[in-house]
Amino acid sequence: MGISLNGLNSGLADTYSSLLGGGSSSSDSGVSSILADYASIKNGSYGKLMKSYYAKAKAEAEDDESGSSAASSSKEKDTLTASSASSAYKAAEKLLTTDFSEENLDEAYDAVSDFVKQYNSLIKNGTSSSNSSVRKQAQYLYDTMYSNYKLFAKIGITLNTDRTLSLDEDTFKDKGNYSTMKTLFNGSNSFADKVSYKASQMYRYANEGKSITAKTYTSSGTYSATNTSDSTIDSAM
Repeated sequence: MGISLNGLNSGLADTYSSLLGGGSSSSDSGVSSILADYASIKNGSYGKLMKSYYAKAKAEAEDDESGSSAASSSKEKDTLTASSASSAYKAAEKLLTTDFSEENLDEAYDAVSDFVKQYNSLIKNGTSSSNSSVRKQAQYLYDTMYSNYKLFAKIGITLNTDRTLSLDEDTFKDKGNYSTMKTLFNGSNSFADKVSYKASQMYRYANEGKSITAKTYTSSGTYSATNTSDSTIDSAM
């Protein structure tokens, strides 16, 4: 039995034709792509491209490691702020239920005086902390105080350039502005309540997650205070 040379030649011719221009446009595209890849490998551009890719990948990996290291250092334990936060928390909690009245003016002044002292310590340590989460809470307290400094001035509390507070005893006692005192220091959402809450957060951030507060959170994740007074700084302003 013989093999037809005509048939063989015809098949080779068809194959050759399809590779070199006799086939469909998709075949042309495939061949062109192969030839282009081959050319880029041969002239070295492919190798340069791969080196550039791996160099970029390595740099990104190093950046990620650097970022992780920075994030870790921004959460360093800060025992000094933790101690200040504990004291400020206790002083703020006491004010929440302090009786601001003429009959109790001396005790009220002592409570506010201690609060100012502990608040100042917390602001100083929190602002200079190496822990970024702690600094963020300290900034919140300062912003709240700054936006309401006129209200504080009514009872003799002024904001200093170093972010601390000063309390003038004569103004505090002579003015007898008890309604303002209650607004600032009594009940839920008062300034004292906000300091109490932020101090507890700063304590937790500065002390590796250990809790200081007995206050709870609702099922939706919002803060639930123990006091329910309607007095607020915002409404007073």
